[in-house]
Amino acid sequence: MNLIENKSKMKKILSLIIPFSFIVTLGLGQAAWIDPNPANVNAEIKLMVNVADPACECDLLIDADIAGDSLYIWTWEPSDPPGGNGNWNASNLDMKMTSEGDNIWSFTMVATQFYSVDASTIYDDGISFLTKKYDGSAIDGAEPKSVDFHVTVDPPGCVDKVCAFPGIFREDDYLTIIYDNFLESNPGLQNIDPDDCYFIPVAVAGGQEYKYINNEFSQNIATEHPELNMFFEGNGKFASTILSDTFFRQMSENPVPDGVPIEVIKVKFRKSAFTGNISNSSELEFQCED
Repeated sequence: MNLIENKSKMKKILSLIIPFSFIVTLGLGQAAWIDPNPANVNAEIKLMVNVADPACECDLLIDADIAGDSLYIWTWEPSDPPGGNGNWNASNLDMKMTSEGDNIWSFTMVATQFYSVDASTIYDDGISFLTKKYDGSAIDGAEPKSVDFHVTVDPPGCVDKVCAFPGIFREDDYLTIIYDNFLESNPGLQNIDPDDCYFIPVAVAGGQEYKYINNEFSQNIATEHPELNMFFEGNGKFASTILSDTFFRQMSENPVPDGVPIEVIKVKFRKSAFTGNISNSSELEFQCED
């Protein structure tokens, strides 16, 4: 992965990672949304649907609870649920929704478990689904269902000095490290110029440390390792995206051997001109998925 590819991919990912405000935009009004959003998809979230909203296009579902009916979700993205949706004329009972009143229905899930995918897949792909009655067969030519919904799921913003997205990853995933300079306690590193923040990574694999660069105090870091220059996102936040496997096994001055899983990534931060100031090391522990 070269520097240009890294920066391009990073900008795409960062547009999702550091939200300052968020409004669900479906092009379908507010008929469907996620609660909460931004969301930790390793914890419970709710898919919400307002069947009375004209954008739902589901008149046959209005007041279903008053009529004694139940509604069900039917979903296919980011993947089909491992338990299946059921049949169109007989939904899987595990897909039953909860009436919240006033024609609002919800479905609670831990998305990574429900879809059996990793967090990054959900943030990348979003969730596509529709709402239907148990039997979705047509009534007088019309099916008792909603339009197809697609909702975007935003990851939580960074609230610590150093954090990463995603927190659970495979080595062939893109990993973004986020540094909040406003939370830096070292006076010599506070208020870093937008183009002057560099990160110093160390991989821990098999219980052994593998420094990405041998001399973290080098005065030539800007020319020798421009890939360590972090992208300024504004509001004190810097970020850099790496492809962990390539970064630590091929680009590093001390490559991690093939077959040895990376357990921890340690990072420090500094300016391009070293003046004796370097941040404390922050450890990012990741659960690597097979």
